[in-house]
Amino acid sequence: MFESALAYLGLQFAKFQFRNDFDQVQPLTDFFRGAHNVLITMPVGYEDAVIAGNALRNFRVKMSKIHLTVVHNSTRETALANFPKCEVVRLDPQDINKFSLPTKTVLQRIFIKEFDVAVDLNLDFVLHTAYICKASRSRIRVGFASPVSDVFYNIILNLNKQRTPQAIYEKFAECLSMF
Repeated sequence: MFESALAYLGLQFAKFQFRNDFDQVQPLTDFFRGAHNVLITMPVGYEDAVIAGNALRNFRVKMSKIHLTVVHNSTRETALANFPKCEVVRLDPQDINKFSLPTKTVLQRIFIKEFDVAVDLNLDFVLHTAYICKASRSRIRVGFASPVSDVFYNIILNLNKQRTPQAIYEKFAECLSMF
């Protein structure tokens, strides 16, 4: 009953915390191919995580020089975990506080290196993954459109959500391949 109220408070805290963070204007050419360290937060649902991982697997050759850090809340593996330079950080329920924000200990586990690009693969807004992307201080933060996406991401994809998740993730991977 109080979960949505606590999540709302968590969102307001995140907005307040990041209120002075302004993004610098920068060219978008080759931001993904030119990256060295990429943070990817997988969708919360395992089925969507598998679909998203399979869609990005097609770019394995293009991403062979990129170090991936994949944040995932499932104990089961996805296709991204098989990438040559991939590190998986698993989120347990205790890693998310009652305000739907990641705890300081999980942030320390994730941010052992700096990231050039952060990508949130959740089709619907999920506060803790959006927070992780923003807290990464990546120059490029990519996420899907929602009413509060502009607080957390500087590249917002507004894909047709009437399509199946597989079609959306394949179109998303196609969009990433342009950069």
